[in-house]
Amino acid sequence: TTTSQIGTVTYIITPTANGCVGEPIEVVVTINPIPVVVATPTSEVFCSGSATNLVLTSETLNTTYSWTVVQNGVSGAVAGSGNTISQTLTTTTSQIGTVTYIITPTANDCVGEPIEVMVTVNPIPVVVATPNTEVLCSGSTTNIVLSSETLNTTYSWTVVQNGVSGAVAGSGNTISQMLTATTSQIGTVTYIITPTANGCVGESIEVVVTVNPIPVVVATPNTEVLCSGSTTNLVL
Repeated sequence: TTTSQIGTVTYIITPTANGCVGEPIEVVVTINPIPVVVATPTSEVFCSGSATNLVLTSETLNTTYSWTVVQNGVSGAVAGSGNTISQTLTTTTSQIGTVTYIITPTANDCVGEPIEVMVTVNPIPVVVATPNTEVLCSGSTTNIVLSSETLNTTYSWTVVQNGVSGAVAGSGNTISQMLTATTSQIGTVTYIITPTANGCVGESIEVVVTVNPIPVVVATPNTEVLCSGSTTNLVL
């Protein structure tokens, strides 16, 4: 065929015998095209737990599509058929997974060349804080190390502080901030830490730092003068 649609050839056949010409007949040959499948988009990248949205088309009328799958570090991909591949994919590890869809078009019993569409599934990162709580004396510095099993994870945090100064929002792999109690009572700082990897945002965790004030002693009275044999009466 010279197009993506059905073509025909008509043969007009004329018999001749002993100089006599017979009635011509026509033989029509129908030629079905080999369908070509187009996937839109040609590849996908998304976060674990999202759904594919692959639309399958062909210029050849009445084309149907079927597919098989090869998945690596991903669950949720299954073989099937139809005009759209819509499947929720989830990573099975803390690293990037992939699914390859091998899509085959068929039209009028003619099977076209399969194509491959790769879907990259990024995991949702999980942040671990070490330690996950801290107790400090006023004027000391936090040392909270942030990590994740997912490669290339970055971390940002916000703060809620009560009776403490020195805690500020920020980002990085370590929270190292000098905290000072602003009253004579115990204060706290809550760090709300959010991990992000490959555009995927993980669940936030909270790390509470308790800041103990430095005690100040008051002696009443702060001086005394006694006669020998008398008893002090210093209230602390």
